[in-house]
Amino acid sequence: MAAEKQLTPRLILSILSIALLGFTDIMLETALNVSFPTIMTELSVNSATVQWLTSGVILLTSLVIILSPWLKKNFTNRSQFMVAGIISVIGIAIDAVSDSFWLILFGRLLQGIGGGVGLPLMNNVVFEQVPERKRGTMIGLASLIVSFAPALGPAFGGFLTEHYGWHMVFWVVLPVQIISLGLGWFTIKQLDPLVKEKLDLIGWILLSTFFVSGILAIEHISSHGFTDPVSLVTLTIMLLGLVGYCLYARKQTHPLLDLAIFKSNIFAYAVAAAFTIQTINLTFNYAIPMGLQLVLHQSSQVAGFALFPGAIGFAFMSILSGNLYDRYGAKLPNALGLSLFGAGMLWMVLMPFTVLNMTLGFGLVQLGAGCWFGNNMTNAVSHVARKFHSAGNSIFAASNNYSAAIGIALAAGIISAFQSQSTNIAQATETAISWTYRLDLLLMVFAFAFSIIAIRNSYRTKTD
Repeated sequence: MAAEKQLTPRLILSILSIALLGFTDIMLETALNVSFPTIMTELSVNSATVQWLTSGVILLTSLVIILSPWLKKNFTNRSQFMVAGIISVIGIAIDAVSDSFWLILFGRLLQGIGGGVGLPLMNNVVFEQVPERKRGTMIGLASLIVSFAPALGPAFGGFLTEHYGWHMVFWVVLPVQIISLGLGWFTIKQLDPLVKEKLDLIGWILLSTFFVSGILAIEHISSHGFTDPVSLVTLTIMLLGLVGYCLYARKQTHPLLDLAIFKSNIFAYAVAAAFTIQTINLTFNYAIPMGLQLVLHQSSQVAGFALFPGAIGFAFMSILSGNLYDRYGAKLPNALGLSLFGAGMLWMVLMPFTVLNMTLGFGLVQLGAGCWFGNNMTNAVSHVARKFHSAGNSIFAASNNYSAAIGIALAAGIISAFQSQSTNIAQATETAISWTYRLDLLLMVFAFAFSIIAIRNSYRTKTD
C-alpha cells in the first residue's frame, strides 16, 4: 500500500473536486448568514427561526457524517461523491425557485446530506492516498479551496441580496456544484478494498438522538435558561443518547464509531479543542453581520465585505500552515494560530463596535483559525492507528459541524432573548453581542488549554 501512495495530478484534482463540494456547502451557509435580516422580513420569521437555515443544515450534516466509516467500507469514493453531489444539486435547485421558508429549509437540508458525505470523504482520500510527508500540505490545499467559501460567501451574498435578491445566491453556486461533479467523476479513484459490513442502525439512532437533542437543548437554554422544562427534557435526552451509545458500543464488534480512538489523549484533547474553537468561531460568523446591520444600520453588502478579509486570511493561512506542519511539525503553526485567534478575540471585546474594528478583529481571528484547524486535525489523526483514520476524520467533521450549529444557536438564542425584552432592537442587539463575546472569552481559555495539552503529548508519542 505504501508504494501506491504517490501525489499525482489526478489525485490532486480528485481532492480538489471533493473540496469544491464542501466549497458550495459553506458558500451557501455564509452567504445566507448576511441575508438573514432580509429573509426574516420577506418571509416573516424571527432570528431564532431563520437560523435553522444554517444550524439545521449543520445538524443534519453531522448526522450523515457519523455514517462516514460505514460508507467508506461499503461504497467507493466516487460513488459516495456522486450521490452526495446530486442530492446537493437538487436541494440548491429547490431553493433557487422557492418562496416558502419551509420548502427552502427542505432544500437546505438536502444540501446538508450532500455536505455530510463530502466533508469526511475529502480527508479520507487524503489519509488513504497521500504520502504522510505531504499530508499537511494537501489538507491545507483542500482547506484553501473550502475556505474561499466563507471568503466569498458574505461579500457575494451581501452584494447579490442587495442588487438581485437572495435567490441569486443559489443560482451562482449551482454551476460550481455541477463542475465539481464532472471533475470528480473522472478523477476520484479507490485504493482501499471494500469490506461489506451491516449498518449499525441502533448505534446511529443513539448518536442521532445525542446530536439532535443536544442542539435543541443548547438553542432552548440560550433563550429560556437551564430551569425551563423543555431545556431540562432535551438536555436529559441528549445525555441519555450519549451514555446509551457509549454503553452499547462497548458490546459491539464493529460499532459505527469506535470509541477506543479516544484512548489517545492527543486525539481526545484535539477534538475537544476543535469543538470549542469552532463554537466560538461560529458565534462571530452569526453575530457580526447581525450587529453591523441591526446596530450600525449597514447594508447586507457592507456586512458581507466586513467578513471578507478575515475569510481570505483563513484560506491562505490553511495552505501556508500546512506547509509549516510538513516541515516543522504541529507545534509552530498551532502556536501561531492560537496567538492570532486570541489577539483577534481580545480586539473585538475591548474595542468599540464599529465596522472597522469588527473587520480587523474578525480578520485576526480567521488568520488564527486558518493556521490552526487543519493542523490540529492532521496531527491528531496521524497519531492514531491507521484503522482509526476514517473514524477520526468522521469524528472531527461531525464535531466541527455540531459545534458550529451550537455556536450559531447560542448566538441566535442570546440575541433573540435580549431583543424580546426590549423595544430598542439596536441597543438590545449590541448588548447581546457584548455578552456573547464575554462567553467566548471563557470558552477560549478551555480551548487553548486543550490544544496545548494535545500538542505537548504529541511530541512525547511516536506517530503511528
